Amino acid sequence: MPNPNLKLRPKANFDFVAITPLILLEFHPEVEADTVDWLLGKILTPEPLGGLDLLARVISQTRAGGAIVVVGATPERLLLEADEDLLFRHKPCCHIAGQAREVGDRGGTRPTEGVYGMLSWAECVTLVQRILARLRVGEGEEIQVFQRIPLLPGEPVVASLSRLRVLTIIYPLHEAPLLQSLLGRWWAGWCGLKPFSQREHWQLLEDIRDYFGEAVALYFGFEGSLVSALLLKSTLSMFLSFYPLRLGNNLVFFTLSSVVWSELFLQGWGEKSKALQRDSGTVVTHPSHSHSSTAAAVPRVAQGTAPPQPQIDAHPFGKMSLRRLQHSFAFLTCTLCLSSILIMMYLHLDGLVGDFLLREELGFLFHNILVYLPKIALTVAMAGMDCVAFQLSQGLSPDPEPPGQQSPRQQHLLPEVILSCLFNHFSVHFYRALVLNDLTMVRFHLSVQLATHLGIKLLSATLLPRLRRMRTPPGPAHQERQSPVLRQITEQSNRPPCDTQTWSYLELLISYCHVMFFSGIYPQCALWCLLTIIAKSCMDFWHLCSGARRPFPRTSPGGNVLWQRVFCGFEALAVLLNSLLLWSSLEFRLLFLKSFLKQIKLTHLYLGSLEGHF
Repeated sequence: MPNPNLKLRPKANFDFVAITPLILLEFHPEVEADTVDWLLGKILTPEPLGGLDLLARVISQTRAGGAIVVVGATPERLLLEADEDLLFRHKPCCHIAGQAREVGDRGGTRPTEGVYGMLSWAECVTLVQRILARLRVGEGEEIQVFQRIPLLPGEPVVASLSRLRVLTIIYPLHEAPLLQSLLGRWWAGWCGLKPFSQREHWQLLEDIRDYFGEAVALYFGFEGSLVSALLLKSTLSMFLSFYPLRLGNNLVFFTLSSVVWSELFLQGWGEKSKALQRDSGTVVTHPSHSHSSTAAAVPRVAQGTAPPQPQIDAHPFGKMSLRRLQHSFAFLTCTLCLSSILIMMYLHLDGLVGDFLLREELGFLFHNILVYLPKIALTVAMAGMDCVAFQLSQGLSPDPEPPGQQSPRQQHLLPEVILSCLFNHFSVHFYRALVLNDLTMVRFHLSVQLATHLGIKLLSATLLPRLRRMRTPPGPAHQERQSPVLRQITEQSNRPPCDTQTWSYLELLISYCHVMFFSGIYPQCALWCLLTIIAKSCMDFWHLCSGARRPFPRTSPGGNVLWQRVFCGFEALAVLLNSLLLWSSLEFRLLFLKSFLKQIKLTHLYLGSLEGHF
């Protein structure tokens, strides 16, 4: 229920246009108005008196009735907060000789250059985040945030309020003009209206980095590199599928080419990621996946100095402990047993359908429905099992986070989640290939599985935006007369928090493994994965810009290294699995037998010639 004691009191001299970043603080509905007033006063109080000297205002309420406080800073305040190394470093998009002229003319700079061409939008948000983290309870102050829950002198205010669930979520507000520009350029590039050149794509990644932060730019850069690599591989695969090599040679060629392709792709992305991380300009306050500004106050990190070591373990397995082993055993037992039951049910049903089709004569339509339906159902069920495994791993986390926030460490039970997802998608294929020696059915099932994945992505891309608009209730009549900024604040407060990128990387890993494991026996899988990743890329960017709240910018040194190691590990595994698949192929066995017999015949002729000579 809305808090009846909470009144929305506008503050004088508060112009939304004059402040640069806006950060929203959402309060729990049961928080007293005195607590909101106390925090508002601390934010507005000058720094010599123990405050922050920022701009703040209570502007709205959530659906549940909690207050929403908007906090911002003027450009001059941010320039005073930033370090000299951060302000006057060389920026690729803003020549250093022109920065002095641009300081007095904000309107003359490009939108992506941020404040006066000297601070990017990600840096502005992070600076306000850093200022908020410095707020402490003053000496002699007594504040009761809930009944019998006080804040002690010297305690960090924002971090404590988030830990106590007084602040339910903290997130920055989107910059509407820049966001529309990024969305338009992204859609124009993917839809072919203005295809990406290498320079334009790199410039777009730099603009994404300057707006969302380094971690988001690295993810979309990795996704774009994978699309470019798959475009070349799928073109070669389709060409050779129409002009096949000699019997069995194409299997060997596609298997070896996949290893070379993967090695070139991963090495190329490693170099590009280093270039994208160089001179990123993001002020490091907390190198984590968190989307809240609850980190404790830290010293300033100047550009060009080494940031603090991240808490993300670059090793996929992290640190093993007894509790983690217990969670791992419980997780794998639950997920693998459920997936095995579904797979056995599918194999039994598929066998019954095959026997029925051999006995009965059906029409073309009903025949195809019975053939395709079990495989489509299994693909959808395994996609659902992926979601179950991901949510279960978060539920087993030993240190649950407050709602709307995320752990500063890597995804809990990440190796187990990867193993579960790969088992869901590939176990039935390897069973048919290595146990039943039925590569024809493996190729057919792969085509149905990949087409279903593409269909799910296309449906998500077309239906989810409409469903979100239908779920959002129309605002009251007085909201229609509000300013565009206030309407945007109200609209964004109704969005869900932005998720971690772990799930997105997992989906890319599954497509990558499809190509690495099965392009030798089914070359067309590269084309299916290419189309799926393109649809996923459009969906990811829409969700980031329009479907969820804006995340806080963050760096991702440990996360980027982690996923590079994961992909390199599966590149090595693909060599072994492709060797097993090749040996189970009848074409490869015939080729091997033919070569072996030819070698025996040549040896026999050579020995016969030696006998005639002597």
